[in-house]
Amino acid sequence: MSAITPGNPPGRTILHVDMDAYFASVETLGRPELQGRPVIVGGSPAFRSVVSSCSYEAKALGIRSGMPMLQALRLAPGAAVVEGDHHKYSSYTKRILAILLEVTHRVEPVSIDEAFLDASGLPYDPAALAIELQHRILDRTGLWASVGIGPNKLLAKMASKKAKPRGIRFLDPDDITGFDVESIWGVGPGTAAILHGYGIATIGNLRGLHLPMLRIMLGVAGEALYFLSRGVDTREIRPFYEEEPPKSVSHEHTFVRDVRNPSEYLPVLALLAQKVGRRARDEGYAGRTVTLKYRLPDLSHHSRARGLGSPTDQDQTIFHLARELAAEAVKGPVRLLGIALGDLSPVTCLQLDLFDGGSDGLNRAADMVRRKYGERAVVNCRALSAIRH
Repeated sequence: MSAITPGNPPGRTILHVDMDAYFASVETLGRPELQGRPVIVGGSPAFRSVVSSCSYEAKALGIRSGMPMLQALRLAPGAAVVEGDHHKYSSYTKRILAILLEVTHRVEPVSIDEAFLDASGLPYDPAALAIELQHRILDRTGLWASVGIGPNKLLAKMASKKAKPRGIRFLDPDDITGFDVESIWGVGPGTAAILHGYGIATIGNLRGLHLPMLRIMLGVAGEALYFLSRGVDTREIRPFYEEEPPKSVSHEHTFVRDVRNPSEYLPVLALLAQKVGRRARDEGYAGRTVTLKYRLPDLSHHSRARGLGSPTDQDQTIFHLARELAAEAVKGPVRLLGIALGDLSPVTCLQLDLFDGGSDGLNRAADMVRRKYGERAVVNCRALSAIRH
């Protein structure tokens, strides 16, 4: 008797909604001076920052997410560089998710700019539903989405990538044989390099390998690829309300040159504490552990952590603890510093502080100003020199 192998559950219809050039598109809303220009969202070019997002005009010049900012500006010296605003993007994400939830509660966000929707059994033609969602999102937010349709998450995600920008695409297992192996969700540069070394360039080539051979080549990952290359993906949609809460909130900064003196890194540390505290408050969490992350000139990563007596979401508390950790850890030049707030709990579950120091109201008032005018609109004195670049 033949062995039973996984197969796609019958009758499934999955949509993958992926916003087009999301951060850059949000930044150009209501700003006609940016329309039609290459727009790059990321940190200051004076630092070792990278591109978070870019417009399609910038993509046409060879700019990609994750590219060093200085390299991106060499490709597009006239590009508009905009500092990202996580809170603004999150507010648009909530509006987009509300539109998807009008159709079904079976919605799984996978990042700030993409989500899966299980349309199985819904009384809609999948293509018509995709068009309707695309139009609703555009009408209510001014933003374009690409929509992929397939019998599972893998094929729906691959379809949305092929549909970009502003398109709709359906894929079934027979449609993907000519695609590059890198098209498979989860195949990164390392796995692709191994496959290329064996002369495996396309999904069709990959299907020609037997399961035992893939196990020898890639171990457990090889077994997964055997089924994924055949368009088989049994993963279910996990609705957003079943998601596990985040384990930590963090921000990092890479210096344009290695630093070692407190006068050089403390302003940046204060700004990182401000960003971490604001994000924790925005997402409704407080943490019991502050972790300092740092990278040395040899690119090795290190960290130190310290616990708190009670959870906090306050910039000042986070900064004071991070400063103590830095004083203990930073004994020579560092290339990167980061702060993470961990052991998170929802603030609604925390015991009220009988001896409130008064910083909570101050920080929340500052948050309101930053949401309207940007992260740099209100900063503490310690962080001032970190934003003058």
